[in-house]
Amino acid sequence: MTNYLYLASDQKMGLGNGSLDMTEAEVETIPGFDFPVQVEIVNGVEKVWEVRELLQYIQNHMAPYKVCTVQVANLLNSNRVELKVQKKSNILLHELTEPSQLFVQEGQLLTIKKVPTLS
Repeated sequence: MTNYLYLASDQKMGLGNGSLDMTEAEVETIPGFDFPVQVEIVNGVEKVWEVRELLQYIQNHMAPYKVCTVQVANLLNSNRVELKVQKKSNILLHELTEPSQLFVQEGQLLTIKKVPTLS
């Protein structure tokens, strides 16, 4: 059994710059996600530098869009356990200021939304 970090978005996602072990997701739909799963990270992100890299990846992915959503979930991938989200939470991109906010527990899905801000 291995923990995976799954990423989904309403926009096409790339595989980053190679600092995280990202691959194209082998599964496209997981109950609880609002969008097709596009990227998976085997063994998730556990180290502080990995979470910083993930935050940078998400910010870079969302930068070109006025409105964008990214979903991140930490799920156990096993032949014995069905992949599904057990807990959901939301945050706006401009409120995502610390990499530690991306630490998601097993079974948790975090939805990050970029929306136009009033200036």
